[in-house]
This record gives sequence, C-alpha cells and structure tokens, in this order.
Amino acid sequence: MKLKDIFKRLGYPKHADQVYEVIYKSKDSLLVATIAIRAKVSRVVVYRCLKELLKNGLIRSNNIGRRTYYSAESIRKLKSVMKLSDQESGQIVERYAKEREKEVPQSIRFLYGPAGIRAAFDDVIIHSDKGDTFYRYTSERDLASVNQYLARDYRERRDKKKLERLVISNQASGKQKKPRLERFIKFIPVEAEQFEQNIIQLVYGDRITIIDLTAEQVVIIENKQLANFHKVIFRLLYKRL
Repeated sequence: MKLKDIFKRLGYPKHADQVYEVIYKSKDSLLVATIAIRAKVSRVVVYRCLKELLKNGLIRSNNIGRRTYYSAESIRKLKSVMKLSDQESGQIVERYAKEREKEVPQSIRFLYGPAGIRAAFDDVIIHSDKGDTFYRYTSERDLASVNQYLARDYRERRDKKKLERLVISNQASGKQKKPRLERFIKFIPVEAEQFEQNIIQLVYGDRITIIDLTAEQVVIIENKQLANFHKVIFRLLYKRL
C-alpha cells in the first residue's frame, strides 16, 4: 500500500497525496505556486487539496503579508485525525515519520499523544537530582485536563525526590492550583500580553521540554548550555513579576 492508497481510502481529492508529500518533505513553508510546480498539478487542484488537508489538521498555514505559506504537521496525526486502524496503513505512516526523524539530532526527541505528555512529565523526575529545583512556564487553559495526563504516582515520585518548582502561570490556571510548600507561583499580569497558548515549558537538569497541549505534541531538547540559558531568563523574569 502507498500513501496514495491511504488518501484515496480516506476520501481525499485526487492528487491530495502528492500535494501533502511535497509539503511534508519540504524543510521550508511553501507557497501554492511552489507546491503546484513540485506536485506537477494545477493551482486549482492544489487549493482543493489544501482545503481538506487544513480541515483535518494535517497541514498548517501561516500568513506573511499578503502571502500564505503552508507546512506539514506530524504525519503521525494521520493515525489520530483519520483514526487509522489498518496495520498496513499504520506502517506507511511510521515509515514517513522515521524518514523525517533521521534528520533530527539525537539530542532532540519528539513525543506524541497522552502517553507522550505523560512521559514528558516523568522525564522531569528521571533527569532531576534529589532536592533540585525545576522551572515551569504554564499557559494551559484547563488545569484539570492537564492533571489527567499525569501518571497516578507522579506526585508521589516527585515528592520522594523533594523536587521544588518555580512556576510562571496565567491567572486563570495558576489560581486553581492548590497551595504547596514546594511550589512557588507568580502570574503574568492580566494587562500584559495574552498567556493562554495552551503550552507548557519545563526547564530542568540539562533539558528543556515544550508541551503543546492542543496538538498533544512534545519536544525534549537535551543541551546543558541551552538549559542553563533558559534558567537564567526564567529567574530574571520570575524576580520581576
């Protein structure tokens, strides 16, 4: 089975697989004209395919001035967005995903779905020494939904290591958190920039983890200098709030 067969089975317009593959394999965002040339189809066909791909969250658009650029989301979204259960289809998705991931340095990991987010929080405990302090920017929109991602024994393991945390939060979410001796929270002022992107960033040990709660995607970067750099920025902002 080919990617073309998967898109056909899912009811996408003709040539949607070509349009998607051109966008997915490009390292840069693309204009419609460029997509049409590389996919060897007309612009009318490209626009028809883009409409469906955008609707299902397989690609994203970005407006810069009067121009619109298109780039791909993770191909693994095919599994969740289109609910692929067919084993052969799943293998095709994994092959495309692994081809892209070969270009990513070993110090960078990508995780997906609820299991990926749960693993990201666990990573903080695993890669922090006893008594360490970690830093958390949190702009989640719904605290209760975030807590559902945590392993049942997450807090027990975290407290056993006596980990402290400094938190910079939005007002709505931060004030829902129960007071804890090992957690210190400061808030982004309401009159400041909007802080409800539904993103969490964790800085700990030699690592930085970014969690996109809306897309359920995680990036973990292992780089001591970068982590230390972000710790300095966090502490400076924390002191000023």
